[in-house]
Amino acid sequence: MASDDRAGDRPTASESLESPLRSIDESDFFRQLVANTSEGLLTIDEESTIVFANPAIEDILGYSPATLIGSSKMTLIPERLQSTHAAGLEAYLRTGERHIDWDGIELPAVHEDGHEVPVLVSIREHTHEGQRLFTGLFRDISDRKARQRRFEAVFDNTYQFTGLLEPDGTILEVNETALSFGDLDLDDVVGKPVWETEWFQLRDATRETALEGVERARQGEPFRDELRIQGADRTAIIDFSIRPITDRNGEIQLLVSEGRDITALKLRERHLRVLHRLLRHNLRNDLNIINGFAETLRSAVENDTHREYAAEIADTSSALIDTTETAKQLADATLDEAESRRAIDVRDVLEAVVADLRTQYPASSITVSESVDAAVAADSRLNTVLEEVIHNAIVHAEDSDPTVEISVVTVDADTIGVRVFDTGPGIPASERTGIFNDEQITQVKHGNGLGLWLASLIVDDYGGYLDYEPRSDGSGSCVTVCLPRARSP
Repeated sequence: MASDDRAGDRPTASESLESPLRSIDESDFFRQLVANTSEGLLTIDEESTIVFANPAIEDILGYSPATLIGSSKMTLIPERLQSTHAAGLEAYLRTGERHIDWDGIELPAVHEDGHEVPVLVSIREHTHEGQRLFTGLFRDISDRKARQRRFEAVFDNTYQFTGLLEPDGTILEVNETALSFGDLDLDDVVGKPVWETEWFQLRDATRETALEGVERARQGEPFRDELRIQGADRTAIIDFSIRPITDRNGEIQLLVSEGRDITALKLRERHLRVLHRLLRHNLRNDLNIINGFAETLRSAVENDTHREYAAEIADTSSALIDTTETAKQLADATLDEAESRRAIDVRDVLEAVVADLRTQYPASSITVSESVDAAVAADSRLNTVLEEVIHNAIVHAEDSDPTVEISVVTVDADTIGVRVFDTGPGIPASERTGIFNDEQITQVKHGNGLGLWLASLIVDDYGGYLDYEPRSDGSGSCVTVCLPRARSP
């Protein structure tokens, strides 16, 4: 019985939970809560008079609560919007009908110093001591609006066609570049699957490619392809891609579609392929015929002068055949699909190139004076680069037994340099135009050789560059092949 009495004296579970709240002065608790929140609170009556403001209002709009209480809400509303606000409240008090949703209204509010502050306001109606009141919760969204303006500036001021899609491919937003190309309005495309829009109606394959891109991207796999799309007054070949955008949990929230207009680039590529075919077949075949007849004449004619003429024709045609071979390599480097880059020890490639050139030019002296640990990000074309640069140093030497010194050095933390010193007269300024500098090639300023152009093109594709400097003592010059260092795995 005693235990039962003691049990009866203990509070129930619900009483235990309620007891801490009973010890709090609720009015004081909520007063502190309102005073310490970072969001502004503002209450007006039916006459639009401000009857309450918390301290956070001063942080957002600059006014102290004491300054605002007793003034009209119009103090905080831009003049151009005051009549609309007054009419809206009057209509609600009269009819009870809301003309806008009171949850999350974006409004400009007037700061004490006169500038406007974008705020997000949520409004609630309540009564206090029989008085009808309206309290708004204010949140400063200046940072968010600034980010939005920056996003819109980038989004709409790019030359690329750009769109934001739902994961199922439904269009949410498209930039002005894409709309202008199709002479479309945003309402023409928003809400449609991207493959059903006007741009992709040129042929079935175009629609299927866009659909495939969405399907791949919604599975988390970036998609990229080339396709021709329809514009208002022309078609365009675009480098088309769709990429998934995920949240911090890895869930796909959006797809970003992009299209870069490569029509002019593809046209130039087509022209280059025609020239490539001309060099590779027609011109080379004709030069071989000329060279063959010249060699026949040289061995057949008895007149020494005529034999010299034939020899000159044969030598010149042979040189032109070599030039067409370099031009073919130049076109191949431009047109062929690039190999995947890998870490290559430049010293291994250099050793093979030097050995081959020593065999071709036995009278030359080719030495490698120093070499650092040098793994670079390149592919099989690195052999061509080093061969062209070293070959250029050999054949343009002024003496019959040219000397070439090579060193592999560190240019900086991200770059390896292969330095090729020669004893020749140096590379004329006209030959350096566009290869060792950004000067424009003209009819007056241009080079005749293609070997350094080929080396420059490949190195540029690697993300490197060629550098040139004459020797300080005037005894030759130095060409440096600067290559990006291979990243550690």
